[in-house]
Amino acid sequence: MEIHKPRPIHSWRELATEVAVIVVGIIIALTGEQLLQTLEWHEKVSRAEEQIRVEMADDDGPQIFQRLALGDCISNGLDQIRASIDRGDGRSAVIAAIANVDIPRHTYESFAYSAAAASGVLARLSPERLNLWNYLYAPMPALDRIAEKEYFDAAALHALRNSGGPLGEAEQLRVLEGVENLERDNRDIVSRAALAKEGLRMMEVRLQKIRVKQMLDELAARPGASACADKFRTMSDYVP
Repeated sequence: MEIHKPRPIHSWRELATEVAVIVVGIIIALTGEQLLQTLEWHEKVSRAEEQIRVEMADDDGPQIFQRLALGDCISNGLDQIRASIDRGDGRSAVIAAIANVDIPRHTYESFAYSAAAASGVLARLSPERLNLWNYLYAPMPALDRIAEKEYFDAAALHALRNSGGPLGEAEQLRVLEGVENLERDNRDIVSRAALAKEGLRMMEVRLQKIRVKQMLDELAARPGASACADKFRTMSDYVP
C-alpha cells in the first residue's frame, strides 16, 4: 500500500490555502448534517401533526360535537324530572322521566398531543401554530374529568326503586340532588366543548365520516333526541 507523505508547506499562502480547504470541508459537512436534521425534524413534525389530526377527527372531535348537540336535550330532560317531582307525580312517572336522561360514555384523549410534546416535536412548531394546538387541547383534561363525573352522577340518578308507592321526601330530595349535579355537569361540559369546537374550527380539523355517522345513529336511537340529532347533522362544515 502506497502512503503519500504530507507535502511540505513553503509559504503562508499555501498554509492559508490548506486551512481554507479544511474549513470549507468542515462547513460543507456541518451544513449537510444540519440540512439532514432539518429534514428529519420536518418529517417528524408532519407525522406528529397528522396523528394529532387523526386523534381529533376520529375520536375527540365527533364526541365534542355530539355532546354539544345533546346539551339542550339533557337540560330539557332534567327540567322534566324536576317538574315531575314538583308536581308530586307517582313513582312510575318520575322513573319514566329519569329514563329519558341518558348520558353517553365519552373519554377525551390527548395521547397524540402528549406524545408530540414529550418527544420535543411541538417545540419545533411556530409559536402561533403551537398556541393553536394548545388552545384546542387545553379543554381535554377537564372534558374527560367532567364526562366521567357526569356518567356516574347519571348512574346515581337512575338508582331509584321501581316498586313501591309514591316517592318519599328523602327519595325526592335525592332525585333533586341528582338533577342539580347533572345540570352543573351539563353546563360545565358544554362550555368546555364549545371552546374545543372553536379550536377545531381554527385548526380546520374535518371530522371522520364514519364516526359522524356512528354518532348520528346513537342520537337517533335516544328517546326524544331527534332535535339534537338534527342539530348535530347541521354541523356539516366539519365533515369532508
